[in-house]
Amino acid sequence: IELTREVVARSAQVGKSLFAAADRAGVPDSVATQLSEVFGGEIDFHRDFGRGERFSVVYEMFYHNGRLIRPGRLLAAEVTRGKRVHRAVWFQSGDTHGYYSPDGRSLKQQFLRAPLEVSRITSGFEMRMLPGSKRWIEHKGIDYAAPVGTPVRATGDAIVEFVGQQNGYGNVVILKHKGDYTTLYAHLHEFTDGLTKGARVAQGDQIGTVGQTGWATGPHLHYEFQIKDEHVDPLNIALPNSTPLGTNERRSFRAQSAALVSRLDMLRNTTVAMAE
Repeated sequence: IELTREVVARSAQVGKSLFAAADRAGVPDSVATQLSEVFGGEIDFHRDFGRGERFSVVYEMFYHNGRLIRPGRLLAAEVTRGKRVHRAVWFQSGDTHGYYSPDGRSLKQQFLRAPLEVSRITSGFEMRMLPGSKRWIEHKGIDYAAPVGTPVRATGDAIVEFVGQQNGYGNVVILKHKGDYTTLYAHLHEFTDGLTKGARVAQGDQIGTVGQTGWATGPHLHYEFQIKDEHVDPLNIALPNSTPLGTNERRSFRAQSAALVSRLDMLRNTTVAMAE
């Protein structure tokens, strides 16, 4: 069917959370999710984004004969945290596409900050007591609590190194990334159909669902991040960026992004929804 495209702009101040503020401002969940993914390498929305902070979004909505069919792509966004302002603009030209800062810097990190869209952290990269004993061990990953069946996504482009069962990990997937990076996803309920050793996955692809397999005492995802086989805290390391725009692409980007950047400027001092 033929769809009519409308570009909508909204701004809101955060109360309890990003998604609660988005609901209150009438921003679709899918757009709020895109926002959290775009800035996921710079902002941990589970821990670092809360009351009093602010966001603005410019996004597509598609209609048919005046009836809303679906939200579309996030086109531009701004997140204000204290005195820090983060901005992103969608750009597509030939094979190049993604989100960039207004000066043309790629915002796509080589890795997403978290493997789940919505969750809460129940255990960090720290020493903790082993369940069922009085022995302290080093917890070399991050535990994200979420209902059984919640989609788990690959945090970066990779090749599947292992998919199967491993002792206390239960159902586990291990991914090998460029640059000596490895990620592990444990206690899964089930694997994505067709996921086999040697298969290629892209950043954001679903690789399984949250479960309670292995030694898990409740439904959650255990996520590990390794560099050259050494465990590191994925919440407190600088994640590598993707390739920046070339000279010719920067010219095209400036021409395409000007109107969207102007829209963000207009939204900075307003919370009123606008549409064109």
